[in-house]
Amino acid sequence: MRRDWALWRADICRWLLQIGAVGAVLGIGYLVWGGLKGYFTNPIDPTRVATVANTLAYFLYCCGWMVGLGLIGLFWEWKPIGITVFLSSAFSWVLMPFIFAAVAGANTDLTRHGVDALRSFLTPLLVVSFVQSVWAFVEYWRHGPTLRLKARQAGQLVVNIQREKEKRVAKRYLITPLSPCWKLPVVDKLMCEHCPVRQRKRSCWRLKMGCQCSPAIIDALLSEMAEKTGEERWLLSSTLLQWQKGQRPPCHRCSIFLHHQQVKYDWLAPVAFFAPPVLLVLEWERYQALYTEAVQWLNQLWMQIAFSPPASPDPLGLNNQTMAIYVAIILGVIAMVYAIRFVEFVVFRLFL
Repeated sequence: MRRDWALWRADICRWLLQIGAVGAVLGIGYLVWGGLKGYFTNPIDPTRVATVANTLAYFLYCCGWMVGLGLIGLFWEWKPIGITVFLSSAFSWVLMPFIFAAVAGANTDLTRHGVDALRSFLTPLLVVSFVQSVWAFVEYWRHGPTLRLKARQAGQLVVNIQREKEKRVAKRYLITPLSPCWKLPVVDKLMCEHCPVRQRKRSCWRLKMGCQCSPAIIDALLSEMAEKTGEERWLLSSTLLQWQKGQRPPCHRCSIFLHHQQVKYDWLAPVAFFAPPVLLVLEWERYQALYTEAVQWLNQLWMQIAFSPPASPDPLGLNNQTMAIYVAIILGVIAMVYAIRFVEFVVFRLFL
């Protein structure tokens, strides 16, 4: 099926922007907290404070790239985004020493380490926004001041055929993700009479042809109606529906295929939603072992990045059963939400 890169780009950039923004808020907030506590003006261990500031500089540098790429990629169609981010980042670059010195209380050598850490977040923003600004200027120069985005070709030829027939009760099938296309309620029964997909007993999205996109099937229906109505000349659909060799059929715009994807989502979404808590209960012992290892790693990380050496072996207070249960509940809720999002992405973005 067709995989539209525009949709992929929006999703990937949104994830980069969210992860980078959360990391930047945590890193900058930790630096500001250290400045307010006086670790940069009256440090207990100056070498330790400088090491922590340098470590945060690398962390914020990575966050800056994620925020810059996510922000520019998500708002790529808005041409002024590059120059807006560039001017904002340049203005913040100039004011950063004065702001952090006011927060820390004095302009010392350690304060300059904190300023360098904050500026490391702005460096990727300046680079990415400058590149986008140059690209926007080139586009403006090539196409003139009335530059407009081209609308996507999302038109679809709809052939509406009405035939008088006796009312009869249609047999209802249990629709599952494994159901063939001719059992879906959106399929016209008249189409199925001439559709070779049904004769071959395979779904249309597997054979890359069907009653909504195959010119031969549409022409057969029009020819039959022309014979019964006495019309000899009908506008055939071959020139309208046929696509070039090597191209994929427009399944991403087909009502039959999209209905099948909705059925697939309706079946998979409940399974994905309840799978995380069930797995957590079944694998509780393994979760406790992983939680203990994670807490030990976090405590060691905190001992390395803390501005002053911790006195307790468990400075975060996470090494107990109560916190393990709280964290399990939070992780379970997050996993349930993003399991639904993952199924939605696979079904309606990747068309799998």
